[in-house]
Amino acid sequence: MEASTEVEVRCVEPAHAPTVSAGTDMAPHHPAGDYSERVETAERLISRLRPVLAAAVEPQAPQPPGEPIVLHAEVLHQMCTADGLMELLDWSRQGLGADPLACMWLGSLRWYRLITGSYPEHAPQPPARPLDQALTQLSRQGGFTARTGSGMTSLRGLSQGQMAYPSAPAQPESTDSAVLLRAVPIGLVPYIDAPMRRSWVRQAIALTHGHPELTQRAEELADLVHRLAGGPPAKVLPEAAAQQQAALTAGLDDDVAAILDRQLRAAAGAGPAAASASAAAAAPATTRATASAQFSASSSGDTPNSGARLGGSESTGELRTIYDVIEELAQNWEEVTRAR
Repeated sequence: MEASTEVEVRCVEPAHAPTVSAGTDMAPHHPAGDYSERVETAERLISRLRPVLAAAVEPQAPQPPGEPIVLHAEVLHQMCTADGLMELLDWSRQGLGADPLACMWLGSLRWYRLITGSYPEHAPQPPARPLDQALTQLSRQGGFTARTGSGMTSLRGLSQGQMAYPSAPAQPESTDSAVLLRAVPIGLVPYIDAPMRRSWVRQAIALTHGHPELTQRAEELADLVHRLAGGPPAKVLPEAAAQQQAALTAGLDDDVAAILDRQLRAAAGAGPAAASASAAAAAPATTRATASAQFSASSSGDTPNSGARLGGSESTGELRTIYDVIEELAQNWEEVTRAR
């Protein structure tokens, strides 16, 4: 099913929402703007995406050899949200106004397809990007599997195929706290101020949820991630941050709370043990096999071409592990967000 308009597919210059455009919202160090933030802080934020995403996929217990890593579906959604943000920032870097809500929605639709195998019936079908291509291929090769039953609330919120807004959220009654994971990458975006960061969080939550208390908690989480990631590395969370974490994660599902605990520590610079030798040894042999074809971000002219390497070796097309996918995503994030 084709999208009804190009705007829906490309998230560029939409008529229905504010845009991030050149000379408006981004820092002078970034090619798209004039908002001032210290380069040192921005560099820290940019560099923390890699360990933060890796912390989310770190197994809580040793994986049996040959078994795929079992991931919470919202961890994959978090990665797709980060990719949507990267698409937004890439358009902005090129001097094109882009709608944050639309870019995050398209990222969520790609996640929906990753989990279910198809897009929602009435939704546009955005061009594939290297991340969802790599994740789909890696899943098929046994590199990971989504935990059964996880992400169901978000899937239900996206199933109508219509983009929800903060003024009309998808499921305002839902208090499923797994959606908080999507606030984390927003907290790592450099060169935006706190009001814009919170606005993006509200938009991200409204796409699938929308309960006011949950939305406020997500805003506070993104702010906490931003403060931790923008500061100097710390082996342990500062006392005030630890207290805020306890308040934010109180009553959460144990799995989600554990993921956020690892990610907040990684944001602070402590770093996860995600890429350990045991994790590499646990990767199925199929994830280390050579793929039959290369992934390419240039297969469509409708999206920026950042991330053409994602998911495999440039020369062999070899697919490896979920950590390699994160590594490539982080490299592309750095390329798009770093000062020039």
